[in-house]
Amino acid sequence: MWKTIINLLFPIHCLGCGQEGEFICSSCFGKIEINKKYYFDKTDILKKTIVAGYHKDELLKQAIYRYKYDFIKDLAKSLGQLMIKKLLEDIKRNDLKKFILIPIPLHSKRLRWRGFNQAELLAQVVSQELNIPVIDNLLIRTKHILPQAKIKKAFQRRQNIHNVFELKNINLRTFFTSQGTSSGLLNFKNKIFVLVDDISTTGATLKEAAKALNMLKPKQIWGLVLTKG
Repeated sequence: MWKTIINLLFPIHCLGCGQEGEFICSSCFGKIEINKKYYFDKTDILKKTIVAGYHKDELLKQAIYRYKYDFIKDLAKSLGQLMIKKLLEDIKRNDLKKFILIPIPLHSKRLRWRGFNQAELLAQVVSQELNIPVIDNLLIRTKHILPQAKIKKAFQRRQNIHNVFELKNINLRTFFTSQGTSSGLLNFKNKIFVLVDDISTTGATLKEAAKALNMLKPKQIWGLVLTKG
């Protein structure tokens, strides 16, 4: 009810064309170019990063900014759909059953400040559409650090994010049973962990998270982001 009243008082307009009704209308969404580049690193724990769009795309850049810093949670749907569109261009639907989505966690202090984890909402949109399970409480961020976006140099970003992620001690068997999934999934050797985040610049955050997850011995660890700066 309150949401309806707020929408009447402050109507939503498309960030691209100004049309009333959605933050990104279907016409403008169709104009966001899917990224055709591929990012592989066979020597690293993080083997591949899937990047949905281009950092130079002004509409996408504005949408991500409004999502993260103006706290517009409703943009998760459109941004998540962009990730889905990219995935379906690159990967056969039958292969999606190999994936497990793991959103990059926020520190508890930043989560309280923002009110939501933007990576987790994106992962949930992808999960609901493509029926890929999400584990959102496996990784934890143990240190409250300076946001990576405020650090310009790559080596300083790597130092800043070093060893900030750990595996949380949870009962994975209970998790998968509650999802109606075979407990055989406790063996991750045939699974691909997909770390979900909004932006990757140097890849330091994804790589640090992958380092923690690698203790579970999955088949591979990938990244999935909206843009690469």
